Amino acid sequence: MDQIGWAMLRTENTHALTRDLQARQGRKAGADITAQVHSVQRSPLVSKGAAGALRKATQVSGVSDPNRRPGPGETAFHYGLGMLPGALYGVTRRSRPRLSTGYGSLYGLGLFVVMDETAAPLTGIASRTGSYPWQAHARGLVAHLVLGITTDTLLRATDRIWHTSRL
Repeated sequence: MDQIGWAMLRTENTHALTRDLQARQGRKAGADITAQVHSVQRSPLVSKGAAGALRKATQVSGVSDPNRRPGPGETAFHYGLGMLPGALYGVTRRSRPRLSTGYGSLYGLGLFVVMDETAAPLTGIASRTGSYPWQAHARGLVAHLVLGITTDTLLRATDRIWHTSRL
């Protein structure tokens, strides 16, 4: 998910990327935004693991120094946000088969709506949804759809392996 979102962010229109960065809390137009836009557009498409993804996230968000390595708490929080909903999906999809509609795309859509469009603005992690350009919403939707489909695909493969080994 991070790699897809980052690739889309890196190739995004400069004006839309500037608006995206300005929408983030506490951001004003100025030289630091321009420097961040150039930094995002010049960064490599592929990061090295969670540390690289978190470094990119802090680079874009301006939350912390982009050259600082994330601590264990930040890494755990980042992975927890991904693993907890995935684990819940893995457990509930058997009792509620409709959850796996679209091979996980419904799950991805739900994550996008709940996490990006609702929880992040309500908790103050992100600005209100109307502050961001449509490209930011499209990027989040695509990344979450990829996550949902990938999660469902891996769970189906695991189900087949589990079922075969029990025969």
